[in-house]
Amino acid sequence: MKAVLDIHRRKPEQKNSYRQSFEIEAAPGDTLLDLFHKIQAEKDPTFAYRYSCRGAICGSCAVRINGTAALACKTQAAPLAEKGVIVVDPLGNLPSLKDLVVDFALFWEAYDKVRPYIVRQREQHDYRLTWEDKLSKKHLDQLDRAILCIKCASCFSDCPKRREDARFMGPAAAANLYKFYFDPRDAIHAERRELSADPGFGVVACDSHANCVKVCPKDVRPLRAINLIRQDLPKQE
Repeated sequence: MKAVLDIHRRKPEQKNSYRQSFEIEAAPGDTLLDLFHKIQAEKDPTFAYRYSCRGAICGSCAVRINGTAALACKTQAAPLAEKGVIVVDPLGNLPSLKDLVVDFALFWEAYDKVRPYIVRQREQHDYRLTWEDKLSKKHLDQLDRAILCIKCASCFSDCPKRREDARFMGPAAAANLYKFYFDPRDAIHAERRELSADPGFGVVACDSHANCVKVCPKDVRPLRAINLIRQDLPKQE
């Protein structure tokens, strides 16, 4: 069947973006990423987009499809084409470099700021090796989910709070902060707690829109991670 894609285009040397439509054949089983490949091969070799694994593992091909962030390699094209024109845009809350390619600097800046790794103490007592045994079922489930984050930035793209206030860390950084927030092996819990309570950057700034939960391709549930950290923070007046 024929699919029509209305795609955001932008050349690096030009300030303003524009839109371009392509009509392309969508075979059964084709993903949106497959259509991107066809457009580049058959219509316009300058069309720029990111991809790598083609199997919903790396997160590179995340774009906004009809206004919602999703992985192009995981999105079947035919069902969308049957409903009408497929509108494709680069991820939100990140500047466009060329066509569907965005600059991830702001995303990684927030991610790095939460220090998503364990800062070890010199001495480690034996009980800390089995600390997961002491976590509640909910905490363990969220820990397992947070580990699945592929840093595709879909949640960052569709976060209304981040769009409203660029100081906010965003859902992905919060989910990865959670992985180490309750870890007793970590030497900087007080620092993480202070960062989480920051009214601009911290998890307390989240407005709980839950868009991050809806668009996450790995069901990480960043909002639940945010709420679990919030429960550990002092009550705000």
